[in-house]
Amino acid sequence: MIKIALLVVLSSLVLTACTHDNQVTAPNSYTLSEVAQHGKSDDCWLAIEGKVYDVTTFIDGGKHPGGEAILEGCGKDATVLFNTRPMGSKTPHSDKARELIKNFEIGRLVQ
Repeated sequence: MIKIALLVVLSSLVLTACTHDNQVTAPNSYTLSEVAQHGKSDDCWLAIEGKVYDVTTFIDGGKHPGGEAILEGCGKDATVLFNTRPMGSKTPHSDKARELIKNFEIGRLVQ
């Protein structure tokens, strides 16, 4: 009986913690409005092709070969920027960049 009561309480807490804008999202799922709250160089999340990345440490370390161009995507769906690099070579990012960004994935983008 105690196990069932504990399970009910824990389930309720999880649902409460994951509710946003009257929408229930799974843990590690983020809406675009949540991503938008991280739109600064010292707190930069971006969404690319349905996944959410926290690239703050990448920016802090000065590791982005395109310099500050990455900041254009902070707090946004940066899929088009990532795939077209309008401020740079105007070509998609390399396979190496696509592998590297996986290290910064924190979840998925939901509607």
